[in-house]
Amino acid sequence: MPIRPVLTFPNSLLRKRAEPVKKIDNEIMNLIKDMKDTLTEASGVGLAANQVGVLKRVIVISNSPESDIIAYINPEITNRKGKRTVTEGCLSFPGYSGIVTRSISVSARYMDESGGRVKITADELLSQALEHEIDHLNGILFVDHLREHEKLSAVDPEYRPHNHDINVSIKVQNNQYESEFNKKLYTKIGIDDLKLALDRADILKDVEQAND
Repeated sequence: MPIRPVLTFPNSLLRKRAEPVKKIDNEIMNLIKDMKDTLTEASGVGLAANQVGVLKRVIVISNSPESDIIAYINPEITNRKGKRTVTEGCLSFPGYSGIVTRSISVSARYMDESGGRVKITADELLSQALEHEIDHLNGILFVDHLREHEKLSAVDPEYRPHNHDINVSIKVQNNQYESEFNKKLYTKIGIDDLKLALDRADILKDVEQAND
C-alpha cells in the first residue's frame, strides 16, 4: 500500500478534531494499511489519521521495533494514573523533541480492525503513545504539554525511547540546522513551514543551549 505524506506543524488539519468511525469499510481498512506502511517507513512509534490528512478517529502504534503495529479505532482513554516527565517527539515535528508530562498508566477502550471492542490498561511507552496519538485526534499537539519554560531541542537521529520521532539527520554548521528529511514522508515546503513556525513561536533551544 502507498506511503502517505505526513503533515507538519502548523498545518491546520493538525488542530482539527477527528470524527468517529461509524463503519469499518474498505476505505477505513485501506487507511489503516497505509498508516501502518507510513509508520514503518518513519521508524516511528505512533501515527494518527490527522497526520496524514484524514479526520477519522484512527491511530496506529508500534510499541517496540519488534512488535506488530496495532490499529486503534475510535480510541478513548477512560482513566489515568500518576504523572511522569518524559522526552517526547512527533512525526509532525521531525527532528525535534521536548520534555512533557504524561500519565504513569492509562486505561483505554477502542475497536480493533474486526470491529471487536477492546479494553486495555497500558503503562510505559504504550501509555505515552496512546495519550499522544489520542491527543492528535482531538487537535492537541505534544508542544501543548511542554513543561513551563521548556523548549524543543534537535534530536539525535538514532534516539527512539519514549519518542515519536523519525530517522531525520541533523547537521550543525555555523549554528544553523540543516535537515536531511525523508522525501517519501515530507515535502520541502512542509519542513520549511515547520522551521518558520517554530522560529516564530520561540520554542526552540538554540544550538549552544541544546548542547549544554
